[in-house]
Order: sequence, then structure tokens, then C-alpha cells
Amino acid sequence: MKKPFDALPWRKSPLALGLDIGSANVKLVELKLEEGNYKLVKLALHPLPQGAMPQRGIIKVDEVCNVVNSLLKDQGLRNRKVAVAIAGHAVIVKRLLLPSVKAEEAMDVLKVEIQRYIPDVEGVNFDYHILSEKPEGTELLLVAARKDVVNNYLKLFDNCDAQLSILDIDLFALQNAFEVNYPYELDNVVALCDIGATVMSILVTKGGECLFARDVAVGGNMFTEEIQKELGVGYEEAELLKYRAAAEDSPKLRKVLERVSRTVALEIAKSLDFFLAAYPNTRIQKLYLTGGASKLYGLSTTIAERTGLEVEAFNPFNNLLIDADRFPLDYLREMAPFSAVAVGLALRRV
Repeated sequence: MKKPFDALPWRKSPLALGLDIGSANVKLVELKLEEGNYKLVKLALHPLPQGAMPQRGIIKVDEVCNVVNSLLKDQGLRNRKVAVAIAGHAVIVKRLLLPSVKAEEAMDVLKVEIQRYIPDVEGVNFDYHILSEKPEGTELLLVAARKDVVNNYLKLFDNCDAQLSILDIDLFALQNAFEVNYPYELDNVVALCDIGATVMSILVTKGGECLFARDVAVGGNMFTEEIQKELGVGYEEAELLKYRAAAEDSPKLRKVLERVSRTVALEIAKSLDFFLAAYPNTRIQKLYLTGGASKLYGLSTTIAERTGLEVEAFNPFNNLLIDADRFPLDYLREMAPFSAVAVGLALRRV
């Protein structure tokens, strides 16, 4: 097993508690280092009340805080320093090529350049990472997040029994989880797709580098809404039906899922086309699929047909040390689609 970078002797700060606050659920993961490898210590999920987070980053503080506190208490956690991710249209991740600049001058140049992509510069927090120096200029990765959304998370944890230590980007957390669990894929160009309740995040990566990132406002709630409309059922029944479609003898239900699956697959294909337009000589080797909606009936097959790629379920526990008595295989299979971002967050150090 490949020894992770974080296991090297000079990396002694403690691991954060990974807390992925989605639109539908809060997912919790705690890891620890054991002989240079990551071991799963805690794994849990708690549904959010409907409407507690109507959009990613728009938070009803009391309702979300109650769920977070319940999870922490139920799991008996002593570590209350958490890493959380933001996603959706509150975040911009973009590769830029600037005229060659020195590292200490990059921020000043970027403050001017960023206005081409973000008109309201005063309304965002942003940072950058220099990727490479090329003859034609300096290539860097720009990351920006809306200040109001960042402040919502700060306000949330002012009221929770936890300390917000790291505010990450969900796509980067997803990439971290991928690198630890699939080290043999690092030399390949791979697409990662996380389909949540309201947002679908798509990332193309190679060798630990983010080549392309995009969030699309589609997700599992689209399936629920269409089932409600077509079958005339309430929200809770529609939620149950969408996950039971394989067992239900209902051609009408499956037809609804197939129609929405085609919409999701089209958005993924469009995103990958954008990437390939920028990297015309590149071939994507495989697409890894995760997120609560990723296990819906027929979805992975539809995505494979539309994109022409091999599609595989992302297993965020693939390369972790697991105590089988504490975490039975069936439980891990059930939790895997929900846990990738939380695992990636739990790899971060305070």
C-alpha cells in the first residue's frame, strides 16, 4: 500500500473530523493514522429536515446545528475540530494562464485579472495555487467562494458544539479521497462525478492535479420531483420509490427515472466535452461515480452509454484499514455513495 504524504514524519498535526453537510444529509467520517495508513474510526449519516439547507451554503442554522450536535453526541467524539466543504454556484474553480509573474506578484496581477470572471470581486474570498511556469506564461488554479456563504458556515459553527478548522472545496475533498483510495490510477486521466441532492460536481484529474472542475445544479431531487409529478405521490413516498425502483414492478416509475437519468448523463457529457475542447489530445480513461443519487436504478448505465466511458462506483473505503467487526461490508456498501467527500475532508490536517 502506498504510504500517504500525510504520514511522513514532519506531518504531525492531527487529522480533522470530516463533516460533509449536504442538502439532504450530514455525513461524518473520522480517520486515524496507523503504521502509515489511514484507518476508519467513525462513520455516520444523519438526514437533515426537509428545507434545512434549501441550497448548498444557504443554511437554516438552528435546524442544521441540531443535526450536527446530535451526530457528534451519538458518536461520542472527543475530536471537535471539523473540516467542512462548500460547493455549488458559491464556488468558482478555474485554471488561468497569466503573463509570467513572480510568485510574490501573482496576487496583485490576479486582482485585476479576476474581474474578467467575477465582476463582484469584493463579494468573494479567493486564493490561488501556481501550477507551472510555461513559455507563454504562469499557469495557476484560482479558487473563489462567496463571502456570504463562507459567513453562513462561520455562523453555523458559532452555534454548534464543534470548531470549524478547515473550510474546503468539495471537489478538492473528492480528489483527496480518490488519491488515497486509488493510487494506481494517479497516472491516468480520470473523471470524478459526485451527484448529490441538488448539485452535481464533476472533476477531471491526473497525477494529483485538477485539470477541470464544474458544478451543475442537477441532482437527486430532480428524480424525486419528477416521481411526485408523474405518480401523484408525496415527497417522502417519492424518495422511497426512487431507491426501490429495481424492486418495484412499475414501468411508469422506471420510465421517469430513465428520463431524468438521460438529463443527468447529458450534463455530464457536456461538461466532459468542455474539458476535451481545452485538452483535445487527451483521453479520459474512466469515470468514477459517487453521491447519494449515483446508485439510482439504471443511472450508471445511462451515463456510460451517453459518455462512451467505463463507469465505476467510487469506493471511498477502497484503500483504508477497516475493522470488519465495527464496519460490516454491507454497511460500507450502503454508506459508500454518501461518504466520498467526508472521507476526503477527514484526510485534512488541522
